Amino acid sequence: MSKQKKLITEILAASYAHPTASQIFEEARKQMPNIALGTVYRNLGVLVDEGTIVRLSVTGLPDRFDLPRSLHWHVICDNCGTVKDVPVDNELIRRINSDSGEEITSYLLTAHCVCRECRKAADD
Repeated sequence: MSKQKKLITEILAASYAHPTASQIFEEARKQMPNIALGTVYRNLGVLVDEGTIVRLSVTGLPDRFDLPRSLHWHVICDNCGTVKDVPVDNELIRRINSDSGEEITSYLLTAHCVCRECRKAADD
């Protein structure tokens, strides 16, 4: 693993904030001042393709990235892009297995919403 890829992985491992590529770049520059933004984007793409990290996309907003430490799902605000982790519902997985007659081997659930903060701001 390249030192750039290792650094990006370490940054994601230390964050629960689901950072954007720009945020990862800014953090990476603190430890590796000569790293290029293109290098960060390229390595993020490789890490996504390898299945090491997850890309979370919202139309019109920058992608966010997650290094899953435990099984969880995501809820993303379509307005501001805030991402929240939600525990996996094992009963739902059992129901899907039962209803489909198959055994689910992996899953990724991303639910979209307008968060409380955005709803409140819209009401003001």
